[in-house]
Amino acid sequence: MATQPTSDAPFGLQPNVAAGLAYLLGILGGIIMLVGGGTNKFVKWSAAQSIVLWALYIIAQFALSFIIGITHLYVLAPLFFVLWIAVFAGWIWGMITGFQGKEVRFPVVAGITESIFKSVVS
Repeated sequence: MATQPTSDAPFGLQPNVAAGLAYLLGILGGIIMLVGGGTNKFVKWSAAQSIVLWALYIIAQFALSFIIGITHLYVLAPLFFVLWIAVFAGWIWGMITGFQGKEVRFPVVAGITESIFKSVVS
């Protein structure tokens, strides 16, 4: 019986599938793919960038809520929508390119990802 060659991506997945799932499942998918084993740098980059993208979104949402709450500048409320559109577009872009097997680097997010996950993605 012939066996499939082992993949260097987590859980024996193909690297493009693992990278796409890292984006598709958000911060949880990123964590699962990052710690799930495998040595593929493309998958690890996608997982790390997904984690940073969603963590920054959560932090920005909290900060914006806090600022609006203490200043009562409700005119800033539309920024929630702008922020969501930006993150949603990045999420879709990352997911599509991940499933295609192409690496994507989001502006700002990529630099933060490299600095936080330097030992993992380099």
